[in-house]
Amino acid sequence: MSITNEGKSIIMYELIKEKIADNLSKQDVLKEGMIENQIEEWKKVVDINTPPFLLKTILGIEKEEDIRQLSDDEWRYLQKELEESFIVRIEKGILVKGEEQQKRDTTWWSMKKQIESDKYYSDNYKTYMKRSLPPEVIKTVDEDTDSIMDNLADPDSGGFSIYGMVVGHVQSGKTSNYASLLCKAADSGYRFIVVIAGGLNNLRNQTQQRLDEVFVGADYQGVGKLPGFKQEKMPLSLTNEKSDFKIETAKASGTTNFENMQLPILVVIKKHTKSLENLLNWLDKHYKNKIDKAMLVIDDESDYASINTKDEEDPTVINEKIRMLLGKFNKSAYVAYTATPYANIFIDDEAHNEDAGSDLFPRDFIYALDAPSNYFGAKKIFGKDKKFVVSIPDTDAVNELVGERVYPPGEMPFIIKHKKNYENELDRLPESLKDAIRLFVINIGIRNLRNQKKHNSMLIHISRFTDVHKKVKDLVEKYFQEVKDEILAYGNMPNASKLSHHIQQISKTFTLRLTEIEFTFEQILYEICQVVETILILDVHQRAKKKLEYRKDTRSNVIVIGGLSLSRGYTLEGLSVSYFLRTTIYYDTLMQMGRWFGYRIGYEDICRIYLTDDLYKKFSFIIEATNDLVDRLKEMKEENLTPKDFGLAVKAHPDSILQVTARNKAKYTDDMYLQMNLDGSIKETRWISNQSEDLEANEVLLRNTICSLQTSGYEHVEDRSHLWKNVDNKVVKEFVESYRLYKNDPLGLQSRMPIDFIKEYVNGQQPQWDIVLFNGSGTDDIFEEGSIKVSRQYRSVKRKPKYYEVSNRQLSRAKPERIVMMQGDKNLSSKEMRKKLVKPLLMLHVLVLGDENGQKCNAVGFGISFPSHEITKNRTLKVKINRVYKRQIEEAFKNEMDESSDMDD
Repeated sequence: MSITNEGKSIIMYELIKEKIADNLSKQDVLKEGMIENQIEEWKKVVDINTPPFLLKTILGIEKEEDIRQLSDDEWRYLQKELEESFIVRIEKGILVKGEEQQKRDTTWWSMKKQIESDKYYSDNYKTYMKRSLPPEVIKTVDEDTDSIMDNLADPDSGGFSIYGMVVGHVQSGKTSNYASLLCKAADSGYRFIVVIAGGLNNLRNQTQQRLDEVFVGADYQGVGKLPGFKQEKMPLSLTNEKSDFKIETAKASGTTNFENMQLPILVVIKKHTKSLENLLNWLDKHYKNKIDKAMLVIDDESDYASINTKDEEDPTVINEKIRMLLGKFNKSAYVAYTATPYANIFIDDEAHNEDAGSDLFPRDFIYALDAPSNYFGAKKIFGKDKKFVVSIPDTDAVNELVGERVYPPGEMPFIIKHKKNYENELDRLPESLKDAIRLFVINIGIRNLRNQKKHNSMLIHISRFTDVHKKVKDLVEKYFQEVKDEILAYGNMPNASKLSHHIQQISKTFTLRLTEIEFTFEQILYEICQVVETILILDVHQRAKKKLEYRKDTRSNVIVIGGLSLSRGYTLEGLSVSYFLRTTIYYDTLMQMGRWFGYRIGYEDICRIYLTDDLYKKFSFIIEATNDLVDRLKEMKEENLTPKDFGLAVKAHPDSILQVTARNKAKYTDDMYLQMNLDGSIKETRWISNQSEDLEANEVLLRNTICSLQTSGYEHVEDRSHLWKNVDNKVVKEFVESYRLYKNDPLGLQSRMPIDFIKEYVNGQQPQWDIVLFNGSGTDDIFEEGSIKVSRQYRSVKRKPKYYEVSNRQLSRAKPERIVMMQGDKNLSSKEMRKKLVKPLLMLHVLVLGDENGQKCNAVGFGISFPSHEITKNRTLKVKINRVYKRQIEEAFKNEMDESSDMDD
């Protein structure tokens, strides 16, 4: 049913969409044209000649006045919404398993118990979710959670203690995943299920409401409405939408003997000391010894508050109590869910406390979820196309005041880094914020015209202080009241823009921000006039007088001003405009503040995020770092590595003090300031990827490079090998950027090919290079490109899981720089030759690699010999590494000092 009665009724539209969606959800595979065919069939059903009483029966319409014909535009919008909802691509996640986990039975669920057991809760979940999720997404969630279940443990087995982590995307549907997991755990025999939600009431309440809907069926809502719902199988929830865990509530439930309980027990608690303490006290009162029933703990936003930020002898309270809760059960499984896993990765994998037990490092498995193709995420927002981002100019906001500059009255920009009493200095709204407010009003009108008469939200996040929120709210209310008054006074008049300054500004915002909208401004303004009085302005914090609540029986149009209360997990319904000025030095906190990620079916094109250029760059950098992390997990899976092998090195932001995570969360990590002066050194690809696609790509790259050298007119000298002189560095840059290295060495420190430093060098002040293509000997394998012909060089290698290691770690033969030396300098050592070099030398190698088993393959390698200069420049890269990676690279550094002299023998 519709949740609004504004304008013409949309009940008919919504009911037809619901009927078609229901039919589509029953299909295992959506075939091409299926949605169009369904729409054509329904056009015939609701033909103008169909009797009203028949339509009332078919669609379940209560009032005859709600029966009407849909316009062509409405049928088009209906089709678009269905396509965006149902035509979705999503890949199964990536699983990395621990060493002990690899020895366990990790098919117990998917290949045995799932087949044998009653899948009552998980079947209910899938049936209910078909109403809101496309078949492909439900199928992948099912597969993902089957994999996670397999990596828990059979509750009917002996004692166990499982620690895992699931990595998702911000606002991408992690709750849907762990709700599905929770249902399957209940089906398998886990009898005590604890969900540790966010640290604030609003998120805990939202999580409880969601689980009541998809698992419990409380008050016969959600799954409780399904035909197959069984009252006698309803899980016992010791918490509810309004109330966190309380001992008296648990006592009233009569749940004191788990051994006799046949129903699953659900507890959704706030991540707060008191909540955990209450739960532990209740368990301790009834069970002096360990409990033998299986428990599952799902830790949502697990990088927040769960991390031990103190010494292991005296851990932080929340961390300690989570560990004590796990230790209360003989059979426990802990699954951490997060979109920003940096802090979790930095947990010491060997940390253990006598009272609290092991720390929460995901030693048994890490599972990285993919995001559906209709996810409005970082790749779309911070990709090459910046259409979703509006730049906030320096005239509107600056990080801090510099020097003694005096601003005229009313022109002071917003100060991003401000103190608690900043509200006393705040006397105006930035012009860009006024523009954002106008855009939000426009968006409500557009969604009305598209028959999306649902909740609409705007986010203003510019401070962490409550008093500043309140002052911003006052300023927003004052400005919006002026806008609203003029819309009500002039909005329905002809030429309204000429009569009203504010309507004229709204029109300018529409023209500037939304260039490809199918409606005229006059059409949108008419809709705005119908809804402008329904727009509310709310500040959301612990002291707020009015609560933000998205009701099911009416729609909300809200401008929400907040900080911490909105920065983790909480979903703002129908969010289309975000104005964001908060800053932080931490990757994970900054990402979690981005409430704008999620799903924007039918209105993605009108979503906008207002940011400073500095914040845009920070977000872009974080996205790149996070993508690197996921790529690393893919490689680990391929190489059968474990979470303990997760030798992660996360790059620190090169232009600011942006950090991976708070220092106290990363106490088991080390900052490494790697200063590498490449001058006078030689670096080579001693580890060469053995992946066929990499080998082929590098061969093509070499051919393209040789072709470019031949056609560009560079000086060419042939003496068995081929030398090109004074080559533009763009040729070198393209080669180095495109060459496919072995990827499982984040900084190139083990392989001694520090590619990030080399790329920085190539991008620096090196306008001209020399390039040599070496000729081999002793092989009949010929490389030929145009007029260039050389024999491939033979190198013996050791075959590793994903790469070849060149014997003696030496690609070039002694003194490769000889080819560019004057005759009198050819007998110098390599180190002395590099002092004579004027330009850096790129050395190209076409190779035949032979491994210890006698197998051979063609490959391409390269090296660079860097000139020595009296005035040197250190290239510095700061990284934060966990202890695993530190152990891995210590050996690599032992030989680093000897590298240059290695080539002199």
